[in-house]
Amino acid sequence: MSASERERHELAAKLEELLGPDQAATLMEHLPPMRWDALARQEDLLALRSDVGELRSDVDGLRGEMQGLRGEMGRTNDRIDHLAEVMELRFESLGDRITAHVAERVDTQTKLLVFSLLGAVLTATAIALGSNVL
Repeated sequence: MSASERERHELAAKLEELLGPDQAATLMEHLPPMRWDALARQEDLLALRSDVGELRSDVDGLRGEMQGLRGEMGRTNDRIDHLAEVMELRFESLGDRITAHVAERVDTQTKLLVFSLLGAVLTATAIALGSNVL
């Protein structure tokens, strides 16, 4: 249990009464402002220094891993960019092939239609000429 300000003041007053103001002030200056078990000892600080050293090592290791991940991400981005370019070229090629195929089919269908119409006209002409002869 830590001493409250009021309790510390009462102690200082009693010490002044018993020892005098100078000795009481000297003694009060040497008392910690909190419980003794709350104060850090040299061993605590050394253990803390060791823990901080380990943490620094861990952080340095994480920095190295992060650099490695950045490199991998850069290579992955390069691969993705390359694949995007390849896919774009393939789609362009596929579009060109589809356009050529459609053009060929339209050309074939147009020729068939022209020949069919020509045949119909010739047939109609032959029928008309044949009916005039009779």
